[in-house]
Amino acid sequence: MTLLTNRPKDDGRYMAAETAPPSSKQAALALRAQLNNEWHARPVAMMEAPFRCSHQVFQRQLPAADVRNHFVGLCATYGQATPNADSRHHLVKLGSALVKWEGHTEADSVTCLAPGNGSPPFTETASQFAPTELQSVFGEALICGVKVEVLKQPLGAIDRDTIRGLLGADNLYGGPVADGKASLWSGFSLDADGYTRIVLIDHDLPTSATGRLVQRILESESYRIQAMSALPLARQTMSNLSVLEDSLDPLMAVLAKAEKDIDHEALLTQLSTMAARVEHLAATSSYRFAAARAYSRIVEQRLKELREERVITQPRYSVFLLRSLQPAMRTCEAAERRIDELAQRIGRAITLLNSMVTMTQTRQSHQMMQEMGRNAAIQVRLQQAVEGFSIFVITYYAVALLNYVLVAAQTSGLAVNPRLMTGFSAPGVLLLVWLITRWVRKRATKKAE
Repeated sequence: MTLLTNRPKDDGRYMAAETAPPSSKQAALALRAQLNNEWHARPVAMMEAPFRCSHQVFQRQLPAADVRNHFVGLCATYGQATPNADSRHHLVKLGSALVKWEGHTEADSVTCLAPGNGSPPFTETASQFAPTELQSVFGEALICGVKVEVLKQPLGAIDRDTIRGLLGADNLYGGPVADGKASLWSGFSLDADGYTRIVLIDHDLPTSATGRLVQRILESESYRIQAMSALPLARQTMSNLSVLEDSLDPLMAVLAKAEKDIDHEALLTQLSTMAARVEHLAATSSYRFAAARAYSRIVEQRLKELREERVITQPRYSVFLLRSLQPAMRTCEAAERRIDELAQRIGRAITLLNSMVTMTQTRQSHQMMQEMGRNAAIQVRLQQAVEGFSIFVITYYAVALLNYVLVAAQTSGLAVNPRLMTGFSAPGVLLLVWLITRWVRKRATKKAE
């Protein structure tokens, strides 16, 4: 009752909610549940240290639904729980390994955990404890491979020479992480199988914290590789842009001369073709560069979450990742900027060319109008001359007709001198014809207006 009493006045929203069809309410509830459970749908693979871990990221060769169905079938074959219908993550025990599958936008990742360490470490990977059919589910297009040996040792129990021997690398990157409760080491050099080796020493971490730390390490490495995959495209794009820029400079030089004999049509065709090529470069690279930026931000976030401590005598784990990642991202950003700048330059060139063509057409139209004006003036003068001659012609014929009349009158016996009267009447007839012609012209002018 209290809720009903304190309820605000109905403004239409409550009525809409109460009268909404049940299907809409169920759909909204299902959407909220899906969004709320998105974080929970990303399970963290946990295991007591010591254990070994192998992480593989595969470029997706089949549709995502087909890959998921294959993984569902593998789980069912071994009598394990299968992923939910809309889930893109699943944690399951297959064989003697704990397997975690994640479906991403462009790839699928598989993480395997097996208890204990190899003897010596890295001789047996965790993926060897999983069913052999697991590899066939995702194909052979391996993007990133990581092997992690999680050791349980007190702080300072293992020296750097021992770690360097385990990693098989001369250069060592790492140091204390997780506020000094663990140590992370890697040489970032690929072993014979093409995997990156990482040693994580658990000094005093809870099991859940160890699992989250391993997940951050794996994500930072896999997303770094996926972000770096845009670097070859950026270099190729830069090369293509250089060719286009070299082709644009002579065209701009032609425009700068502003000569009268420029073939505007051919120049516009070349600029339009160049603009289309730039747009094609932007279309083929924009998605890859945007994905690289997203991956790079994830890597930077994961590295912050490692909470590394500064060690003066040892380069940190994040130093190598950022040292290789950031220049690649700068190259991608530079390629994007050059695409935009070149597109703007070509656009300005086309605008300038159109302005020049418009100016030329305006000049030609003005010249044509002047020529038409001169022709019209000549025609008016000719018309006036013709009108003057026509007045005299009409006067001549009128006087001739009058002369015929006078001659006829003289023949009939009237005392008339045809020549004398014709001569005296000629000026009057001329004046009368001029007045009539002027009146007709004025009347025609008024009707035209």
